[in-house]
Parts: sequence; structure tokens; C-alpha cells
Amino acid sequence: MRTNVLCLFCMLLIVTSVQAQHTVQGIVKDASGEPVIGASVIVKGTRTGASTNAEGFYKLNNVSINSALVFSFIGYVTKEVVYKGQPQLNVTLTEDAKMLEDVVVIGYGQVRKGDATGSISTVKADASVRGLAPNAQDMLVGKVAGVSITSEGGSPSSGAAIRIRGGSSLSASNDPLIVVDGIFIDNQGLGGVGNILSTINPTDIESFTVLKDASATAIYGSRASNGVILITTKKGTAGKTRIAYDGNVSVSSPKKNIDVLTAGDFRSFIDREYSQLSTYDELKGKLGSSNTSWQDEIFRTTLNNEHNISIYGSAGKRLPYRASAGYTDLQGILETSVMKRTTGSVSLSPSLFDDHLRMTLNGRGMYVYNRFANQASIGAAINMDPTQPVYDPASKFGGYFTWLTGDIPNQVATVNPVSMLTMNRDISDVYNFVGNAQFDYKLHSLPDLHFNLNVGMDYSNSDGFRYIPADAPSDYNYGGYDSDWTQKRRNETLDFYTQYFHNLDALNSKFDIMAGYSWQHYRRSGDNIAYRISRLDEQGNPLLVSTSDYDTEHYIVSFFGRLNYSVKEKYLLTFTLRDDGSSRFSKKNRWALFPSLGLAWRIKDESFLKNSTTISNLKLRLGWGMTGQQDINQGDYPYLGTYQHSIGAEASYLRGYNNGEPVWVSLLRPGAFNPDLKWESTETYNAGIDYGLFNNRLEGAIDVYHRKTKDLINAKTKIAAGTNFSEYVAANIGNLENTGFELSANAHVIDRKNLKWDFAGNIAYNKNELTKLTNSDDPNALRQEGTLVQKVGSPVNSFYVYEQIYDDQGKPIEGLYRDRNGDGLINEQDLHVYKNAAPDFNFGLNSKLTWRSWDFTIAGHGSLGKYNYNAIAANNAAISSTSVFANEFLTNRVTSALSTRFQTGQPQSDYYIQDASFFRIDNIVLGYSFKKLKNLPFGGRVYGTVQNPLVFTKYSELDPEVFGGIDNNVYPRPLTVMLGVNLNF
Repeated sequence: MRTNVLCLFCMLLIVTSVQAQHTVQGIVKDASGEPVIGASVIVKGTRTGASTNAEGFYKLNNVSINSALVFSFIGYVTKEVVYKGQPQLNVTLTEDAKMLEDVVVIGYGQVRKGDATGSISTVKADASVRGLAPNAQDMLVGKVAGVSITSEGGSPSSGAAIRIRGGSSLSASNDPLIVVDGIFIDNQGLGGVGNILSTINPTDIESFTVLKDASATAIYGSRASNGVILITTKKGTAGKTRIAYDGNVSVSSPKKNIDVLTAGDFRSFIDREYSQLSTYDELKGKLGSSNTSWQDEIFRTTLNNEHNISIYGSAGKRLPYRASAGYTDLQGILETSVMKRTTGSVSLSPSLFDDHLRMTLNGRGMYVYNRFANQASIGAAINMDPTQPVYDPASKFGGYFTWLTGDIPNQVATVNPVSMLTMNRDISDVYNFVGNAQFDYKLHSLPDLHFNLNVGMDYSNSDGFRYIPADAPSDYNYGGYDSDWTQKRRNETLDFYTQYFHNLDALNSKFDIMAGYSWQHYRRSGDNIAYRISRLDEQGNPLLVSTSDYDTEHYIVSFFGRLNYSVKEKYLLTFTLRDDGSSRFSKKNRWALFPSLGLAWRIKDESFLKNSTTISNLKLRLGWGMTGQQDINQGDYPYLGTYQHSIGAEASYLRGYNNGEPVWVSLLRPGAFNPDLKWESTETYNAGIDYGLFNNRLEGAIDVYHRKTKDLINAKTKIAAGTNFSEYVAANIGNLENTGFELSANAHVIDRKNLKWDFAGNIAYNKNELTKLTNSDDPNALRQEGTLVQKVGSPVNSFYVYEQIYDDQGKPIEGLYRDRNGDGLINEQDLHVYKNAAPDFNFGLNSKLTWRSWDFTIAGHGSLGKYNYNAIAANNAAISSTSVFANEFLTNRVTSALSTRFQTGQPQSDYYIQDASFFRIDNIVLGYSFKKLKNLPFGGRVYGTVQNPLVFTKYSELDPEVFGGIDNNVYPRPLTVMLGVNLNF
């Protein structure tokens, strides 16, 4: 009996100890060691719970041993931990990358990625892979299938050509629409800034969303024929104040020089080629005694630096905020080229009335100082005699060696390249502010109904000057040069839309419908004036070269709507409609309607695939739509007759005399116009598949598309004499088609606790064809522009050259071309279309390997089937004595001229159309991350980057990546080595 009582007593003790209630406390942090404020901590299966405070601290009472505690917070992976009786239970939450990716930004709203019916790509701004990216578009290079980004070269202020699925216009703009936080960026550019996207600090960018097909872009109507890029900037987050610093120092240097004859080679060349000529002694006497590498004289190694600091957090629970400041100092590798940029931004995201009213207030300011180098100096460095010195103590032309005719500079001779840089001050100062206020209100009585208002402004004030002194070798004969200019821009936006969400339980479906109004006003004004310094007019004043002032504006007014409808969350439909009106067209052509339809089928959710362990995502997309084009590059009033003042006494009328002085009145010059000009319109068909395999370890998309643009705006339409004020006028004549496919794949090759390897690749094919160029549907219609041609049946901007004939050794025979039409003559009738600069394929490859705290990234991009016209070789090929020594000066030659041995130039030979396919390693990054510790009040990352280390290509010149395909005087891209640090306080 005593034994039974003892056993029962022990059992009661055990049960009591298990059921005893304990107090649990701890701190919830994120991966960087920062406290997560407002995180939810709940005892699973009960109502017992708490929230973390400003220090991430929580405390729970009455918790039993072996209870499961659930830790959660928006944007983080929910974590479940079993309580084992420990007095302190600290938890680290990691960001839910998948959740962040599940929502994508679209035109006027957001949508779950799985519900999107259009061709949409999203790129998160990942600082660990971007390398040196002073401009926003640098972060997109090689990341999105079908998006080609080609910078104009290595200048710190250079622009970039962005093309989405090729170009859809002939004379109008081919640039995509760029929208930053709901504000439309003006594609006409910003005076004094080579790249409009340089106004955005890349460290302020959260993500890019690229809308590619019409079902995704048609909501933007007349602005969307060339695709849309939506840029979302970083906002404040809940929690206490945090400080982040991002800085780097880099060294940039030229990779290599264009191959020209050295001073020794040039002397030997003169002796070898011309010693038998009667002019040999005179020619030999022109040689100097120096050994000058002119390219080394104009290029340099530079030190650059970039610093950014941001402060973000939340004031209370209802006012997230973020403020940032940045400074960038880029010294170009071409002497005198400089870009210095200072930026600042503020973002407030308050919410009121129990989150029924959400506001977003953004403001970004920028000041940029640019000094533009004279890039013509690059061509001069190729041509300049390497036996001449840079400086001449006896020279009255800035102390620089100068080819003379008598005692003045030889007007047709190569100008000293160094003087072209140092004696040319081309400077601009630009101030820019972009701000917007967005209000989203959901009715208290009907929370499914939202009203959204966005008002914004883009304002800039720019000025600049260019000064070339009167003793500069380049301008001595003209009297120097002094010019000033100013520009002001004021662009205003108002968007208002209402959106209603509703579930139809009876039909197992849901829909949202949106309707809105948009008003945009673009205005720019400015003036410029230019004088000669030492040349005077009849009144003794500096001679006026040019003067003008302008004040121009245009409006776009739109009504738009969208319907999203889904059945069983498997069958999806999106219909959009936009009615656009542009003041750039006459009243009869001012308005145009742009519809689109997108359908999607989430095949993975069907019963026959729902339980598949191999296929984790499969969605079919079909899209059709119409988009337009009103950025026509013909000014704001192409349908109206306009007049301009003429410049100079030769274009003035003698009105009379005042006190014996003549009074001149400038004449008005009429410009060509076309009252029948109307919209370009592009019709697009798209079919795509979004896929995911092996629990999305491999995921991506496949798309095929066909785009047809009709009523092309052709700026070179020839008209009958006497019918207008010009021989040519802009008119809607021509059709253009683009057909292609895209493939993207993202693979999580290794996904372990301490070792991860992510690999991403994309490839896109595009075929471009001009199908109509005249009203008469002439299949042989063409328009030649130098070595380029627009010809029906061929890609836009194809090369138009003679077919070269070669000898038995494969060398081109000078002046010998194929008689293609068999008439016994070689003339323009024998020119043929041969290749073009637009590649057949564009591709990108990106790899990121993470081991413990280390990360290693390689990113690259390339093109296949791309060709360049090697103008550097073509323009410097002639080696006859009259080509090398003409008009009393010597001209150097590229080394390839010794191979072709053309006595006279053969610039229209297809020999100079060269394969420029390439693969470029954009950057290699090695980084190490560290967490905040007791003795270290900050966490962060240190990294090193090598930018542009390797280019794999058969192309013979400096760089195969030349936009437009004409390789001549291109500012070379440097090799850059960078050290940087990211710190989080």
C-alpha cells in the first residue's frame, strides 16, 4: 500500500512539473543583428502572445515546457521554436525573399506575380552584385531578357541607349518610358546632363520592373510602344532609427590603345614607302625628333570616390521615413572629363485612420557639375604625327606644337589633341528636383473601394558655357569661341484613379476594376548665344555666331481603365483601355485609343499537376495589345507653321539708318510642317510560359512575340517642290516589324545552410524588318544615309556597301568590287545590304556564390550576330604619299593600313563591316559580411570589385560594344578596380 501511494505521489509530481507555467523572454533580431520591432510572438494553439518593443524585446507569461512559440513579422519568414525551459530565448528572423518577389509593381498599382498576365520582369537592387554603377541603368545590364543597354562609352557623363525588344520606330524615339515612383521621366533629356538617369542615386533604388508586352504596357498608351521601366525607390520601414553608409574608392585606367604606328614605325614607314618619290626630302623634313604616344597623352589613370548615407526607421507606428544623401566624384580617363554629383532624398510614408489613408511623400534633389572633354581629340590622337612633340616653347598657340601655314595654324591639319582638351572649357551646372505626393484612401464603409491620387513635379535649372581662347590651335583662324546657354524644365503630373476589389464567392472568382484620369504638362525654355572672341563685326563688337531662345510645351491628357478577373485563381484575365490625347497633333488626329487583353492559365493548380513534385510552377500567358508613340523628335508643334529668326547680316533686311548707322532687321525663316501628322501605333502579340521545377530550384520564363508598327513617322519624306518650306517633311509613311523570343532561367544550384550558389541566365532573339517605306508599297524602296540604309525587306539601319573581292591570300583587292547587277559598271547600283549593328541575340549571365560570410559574384553580358562598321580603320587606311602628306602636314596611320595597303581610302567596302559579337565580364565582386557585435557597434560588408576586366571577341578595335554600329572616336570603357564598404548602424 505504501508503495502504491509513493508511485502515485511521484506521478503527480511529474505531471505538475510538466504543466508548470513559466515566463519566457528574449530578443528578436534580423539577419544583420538589428532588433525587429513589432514582431508577433504567439504560443501556438493559444491566444497568449506579445509584440516586441523598440529593442526587439518580448516577454510571455504562463508558458508550458514543450510549447511551440511562433515568431512572425511582415516581410520575414515565420519561425517556430519549441520552448525547453530556457530563461532567455533569442530568435533571428530572415527576410522572406519569396514573399517580397511575389508582389510586382505594374502600371497604377501592384499585382501578385502569380496573377500577372503580361510579360513582366523584376530586378531587385542588390548592392552585393552591382559593382561600380554610378547610373541607374548600369544595374540592369545583362539582367533582363530582351533588354539591351549600351552606354555611349566610358565618359562619366555618357548616356545610354536602352532598347526593349528592339526598336519600333524609324525617326521617332526608340527609348522606353521610364517611371520613377509614379513620375514620368522626360525622354527629351536634361540640358547639361548626358544621361537623364544620372539624376537618380542608384543606392536609393529598391527595384526595377520591366513591362515588355502590350498587355502589360498598354495602360500607359501613347508612351509605351518601346516598353516601360518602373523604378521604385526605397522607403522607410517600421522600427527604430537605423543608419546605413555605402562608400567606395576606385581606380580607372585605359585598357589598351588603338593600334597606330609608333614614332619609330612611322619614320621607317616614310623611308620604306616614299624614298623613291621626288617629294621624299620635303616629306622627310617634316618629321620631328620626338617619340610621342598621343593616346597616352590624352588618356589617364583616375581616382574616383562615391559616398552615400541613409537614415531610416519609423517615428511611432504610423510614420516610416527615410532620408539619404550622396556624393559621387568621377574623373574620366580622357583628360579634363569630370562629373561631380550631389544628391539628397526624403521619403515619408505615414498612415492615418487605422491604415485607411496611406500617404507617400517623396522628394529627390540633385546638383551635378560636368566638364565635358572634347572627344574629337581621340580621332586627332590617332591621326597626329607621333614624331612631333606635345609642347613647343616657341608656339604662340598656348605653347602647343601646331602645324602652320606661314605663321598661322594650318586650317586643315590635325589639331594637337592635348590642346583640344586643355584649351576647351565645356562646363555645365545642373539643379534638379523631383517630388510627388501619393494618397491612397480606402473607404471606411466599403474598404474594397480605393481612391488614389498622385501629384508630382520634375523641375530643373541648368546653365553652362563653352570657352575656347583665341590663341587655341583649333580656333585661332576663327577668333576663338565663347558661348553661354541656360535651360529650365518644369514637368507636372496628376494621376487620379479609383479601384474596387471584390470576391464573388458564388462563382469562386474575384475581380478588381480600376478607372482613372491622367494629366501631364511638359514645358521647357532656354536660350543660348555664341560669339567669336577676337573677330569683330562692323560695329566693333565680338562677332555673333549664333543666338536663340525658346519656350515650348506640350500636354498629354488620358483616361484609362483596367479589369482583372480570376476564376478559381487559375484562369486569369486582364483587360486595359487607355484614351490618350497629345497636343503635338492637330485636333483631328489628337486622340487615340489603346486597348489590350491578357489571358493566363495557372496549369500547375490543375488536378493533374497539383501534386507533382517535379513541376512547382507552370503558367501559360497570352497577350495582345495596341500602344502608341508621341515622342516623335519633331518638336512640340510639328503640325503648325513656325518661324525662326535668321542669324547674320547676310540674312537680315536693311530697314534704314539711324544717325548714319544701318538698322538691320533679321528675317524670319519658315519651317516645314505637316497638319496631317498622327500617332504611330504598334500592335503586339505575345505568348509566354512561366515555369518552376524542383520546388522552384529552377525557375524562369519563355516568351515569343511579334510586333508590328504602322504609320511610322518618317522624318525624311520627300515632297513635291513648292508644296512646303522644305524638301523633306515628317509624315506617317512606313511599317516595321519585330519578331523574337526570350528565355530566362534562375537556378538555385546549391542551397545549404552555409553554402549557396545562385546562377541566372537569359537570352533573347530579335529580328527587325522594315516592310514599307513609301505610299506606293514599292518593294525596292530605300533611303541611303552614308554607309547606312533604310530598305524594305531589311533591318533598320543596315549597312549599305560594295561587295569586296579578295585575292588568293584572302586580302582585299583595292577598288575591285562585284558587279552585282551585271551591267559592266561599278556604281551605286552595285551597293548591297550587308549585315547590321543590331545583334541577332543578346544574353546575360550572372553567378553568385555564398559561403558563410563570404560572397563571390561574376556578372556578364554579350551579343551574337552583331556587326560594326570599323570607321577607325576605314578612315585611316590610305597610304599613298598624298594621303599621308597633304597640305604641308603629316598624318599617322593605323597598323591595319599596312595589311590592306590601300593607296586611297575604300570607305564603302564591306571589308570594314566586321563581326562584333562579344561576351563581356562586367564585374567580379568578392565580399565579406560581418554582424554587429558587443565591441563593434555596426554590421556590414567590405568588398572588392574589378569592373570590365575581360571582353571575348574577334573584333579588332578597342571595343565591340558600339551603339549604332559606327565605330569612330568612341570614348573607351576603362578597367576599374574598386574597394568599398557597406555599414549598418
